[in-house]
Amino acid sequence: MKRVTISDIAKVCETTKTTVSYVINGKLNKVSPEMVQKVKTAMKELGYVPSHSAKSLAGKGSNLIGVIVPQVDVTQKMIFDNPFYSEFISGIEYYLRNSGYSVVLSVVNRENCFEDMMMKWNLDGAVVFGIDNDEMVKILGNYAVPVLLIDSYITSSNFYRMNLQDEEAAYMATKFLIEEGHKNIAVVTGKVEKSMLLEARLEGYKRALGDSGIAFRQESVFEGDVTYEYGFEAAKKIEEDPDITGILASADIVAFGVINYLQSKGRKIPEEYSVVGFDDTYQAKIMHPKLTTVGQNISKRGEKAGELILNIIMNRQKEKETWMKCEMVVRETTRKLK
Repeated sequence: MKRVTISDIAKVCETTKTTVSYVINGKLNKVSPEMVQKVKTAMKELGYVPSHSAKSLAGKGSNLIGVIVPQVDVTQKMIFDNPFYSEFISGIEYYLRNSGYSVVLSVVNRENCFEDMMMKWNLDGAVVFGIDNDEMVKILGNYAVPVLLIDSYITSSNFYRMNLQDEEAAYMATKFLIEEGHKNIAVVTGKVEKSMLLEARLEGYKRALGDSGIAFRQESVFEGDVTYEYGFEAAKKIEEDPDITGILASADIVAFGVINYLQSKGRKIPEEYSVVGFDDTYQAKIMHPKLTTVGQNISKRGEKAGELILNIIMNRQKEKETWMKCEMVVRETTRKLK
């Protein structure tokens, strides 16, 4: 994808590069109001991304990759409360650093922050997590910057995507619990109506129940935030239902909250409850008991994302969609019922 330069803007506006540079750098007293508007319009229409650096003004790449994480939780918790993000972004940064690139991280909590991010840095490309919002996609599409979407069900042909088979993964995890002898399985998840990814995982859970002849119970679905705190709160309600013996959490961080609440009340894991997480974060390996979870090799996924965005920038990436594999990682929080 050819980068739009100030020479392109100058040509469209029939003016000089110096004039365009004045507008970009806010020296508006040196340019007529009519030309200021003309240049700004051309910048938007051509998808030009300004930068504060001299390299940008020369039309060269910055060797900067933006990593953008929309923060949609109502709690507005910091993303690194969830170890999934720190491990994934660590993988991206490691790969890109070894390839001569640097990462600019931005956590955005309102749609126009995408514009702030793209206008502030002269990005060579962007890796964007989990957006299902059409308005966010529209804003990203206004800029001639290669974009890789992570865990997004947006199907716009303008973007490349790297996803898991989320429905199949949740189906696998639920079937695992069923084969362990559990028939009353709770699922603890984020707000499904706000996420196509979570919707897919819930569908996998439902399908596994149906294929095993187990009726779906809406009261066994606990929806809140994808946080430790919500897992802790949901476990209080789960404990009130004496029929539930299996618990599937949509993220490890949620499973940690579930397990810690139950243990704080003297309940035994896995003797009384079998708990399955989703992610296989580092903490899952070192907690007690060690967490059974859906492993997606997070750091390696991050490295793969780094590889993909560079391939996209260099026009070497052919496939629009890249599917990553996951597997059951069986540890100590699950057991067969007698």
